[in-house]
Amino acid sequence: MLHEPHATFLTDLELPIVRSEDAHRRVATPEEPFPVGAGPYRLVGRDPGVLELRANPYWHRGAPTYPSLRLVVIRDDNTRALRMLAGQGDLAIASIPPLLLPMFQDDERFETRSAAGISTMYLGFQTRSPKLTDVRVRRAIAHAIDRNLLVRSKYHGLARVTESWIPEGHWANVDDLPTLAFDPDRARALLDEAGFPDPPGDDPRMSLVLRTTSERFRQSVARAIAAMLRDVGVEVDVRPSEAATLIADLNRGRFEITLLEVPEVIEPHVLSWFFDSSRIPGPQSEGANRWRYGNEELDALFELGRTRIERAQRQAAYEQVQRVLARDIPVLPLWQPNTVAVVRRGSTFDVPRDGRFGTLAF
Repeated sequence: MLHEPHATFLTDLELPIVRSEDAHRRVATPEEPFPVGAGPYRLVGRDPGVLELRANPYWHRGAPTYPSLRLVVIRDDNTRALRMLAGQGDLAIASIPPLLLPMFQDDERFETRSAAGISTMYLGFQTRSPKLTDVRVRRAIAHAIDRNLLVRSKYHGLARVTESWIPEGHWANVDDLPTLAFDPDRARALLDEAGFPDPPGDDPRMSLVLRTTSERFRQSVARAIAAMLRDVGVEVDVRPSEAATLIADLNRGRFEITLLEVPEVIEPHVLSWFFDSSRIPGPQSEGANRWRYGNEELDALFELGRTRIERAQRQAAYEQVQRVLARDIPVLPLWQPNTVAVVRRGSTFDVPRDGRFGTLAF
């Protein structure tokens, strides 16, 4: 029951749900019964790393395009690509790194299809770190990174540089946010102003640790960013970790900068999970404001966006949210990668912007 206006109610209903009897037990492990759902497919078999799906005869939209699906989890990028080339897969969506795509583009058995993505790669800052508490340092780091070059060299152009987590084409997107363009001289000047002058000799202005996942492509991007920061006097030590370890450390504030990707922002109020001051992870609070960023103006804007029903009022609130974030830079949005699928030629599959498997049913 709602006791006040709650603008995100309809999008909240899009979240997957399970039966009440499944709420407090794991439903994806072999020793438990299969979960019950109302989607186009039913889970009929599972082994470590493999899920077997069959068409749900009771799906409200009728029979899905493919009567059965076999989903295989392969965590290593190279192994995943080689398995596809060996004929052991028909589709890999948002899972073949750009550097490996040429292997498929030169193979007549496959084709690559893409759509503008809605995920965002970003650098997150521990804003309470003595090195990063001054926004001028965070802005200097932004000016030191040639995002356009990284999109061309690492993504082969299959990404779009962005200043916001709101994807292009979304009703809440702002297309005139300040641009933190590549400008190494400006970066050096900002570091000087913030109290990190260039010392004599080969010593750096400052040293930072960049935390990221153990994914090879992500590490490659992180090292390229580190090289760019080194050019302005910031020494960066790239330290990869398994995802669970990394997130646990970030939640505890045990980091300085981190390279991560937010999967999607469809409902703009999800930004409050990452930036509202009440969402700093801790014993008494839940959230993903790992940057330890607090701003009363921003908190009020999130509340306005949540409680106003009219689109124009919500749009104005989230526009101002994006402008505040662009000013304070608790995170630096880098780019929004395209959703790229490698598909066996002749297969019917429309690439969704969100990188999910839903279009397999249509």
